[in-house]
Amino acid sequence: MIRPKLLLLAALSAVAPAQAPASKEIEAVYPDAHALYLDLHQNPELSAHETQTAAKLAARLRSAGYDVTEHVGGTGVVALLRNGAGPTIMLRTELDALPVEEKTGLPYASKVRAKDDSGREVPVMHACGHDLHMAALLGTAEVMARNKDTWHGTLVLIGQPAEEGFGGAKAMLNDGLFTRFPKPDVAVALQRRKHIPGRDSWNHTRRLQHEFRFNTDHDLR
Repeated sequence: MIRPKLLLLAALSAVAPAQAPASKEIEAVYPDAHALYLDLHQNPELSAHETQTAAKLAARLRSAGYDVTEHVGGTGVVALLRNGAGPTIMLRTELDALPVEEKTGLPYASKVRAKDDSGREVPVMHACGHDLHMAALLGTAEVMARNKDTWHGTLVLIGQPAEEGFGGAKAMLNDGLFTRFPKPDVAVALQRRKHIPGRDSWNHTRRLQHEFRFNTDHDLR
């Protein structure tokens, strides 16, 4: 399994490559990020039903000092941290889990079952790493908020619903993502690639004016 600390380091390096995060900074925020990861892994929610997931992420970002707006495009979350003149950077994470039964045997394994949109009862699991992505986003958010003297600009953090179920990105766009909130100069997201087993890779785009997508083998929906 991918270690949350490695994803946190990757996230920080992508946001502020000129200032490599110190080990002590990562260690300081890791307990909060890890606790969120465990909570989310044990309590996954299906696409477009991520009410508790979104609320947990929003509450933690608000506590870190971000200006948070909930219910963007349904259950979407947008968090802003303004820090003077500079580029606008967007970090995006997904919120939703999959209708998959967990058989890892981990002490924090998901035992959740829920009804899908067709009314069928299905098992639910964070089988695509979205719990890790949210934890890495939180850790990055806390480090950046605590070190505002080392950077300038605006951070826009996105919690996107219904990535697995399709439609979440479009719903956020239709709800004014790039009109109600600052339009990013650069966007960064974690995404798993099938040809690099067990790894997550970073994808960047500057072309977000018309669509909220990334050039990966598992595009934003």
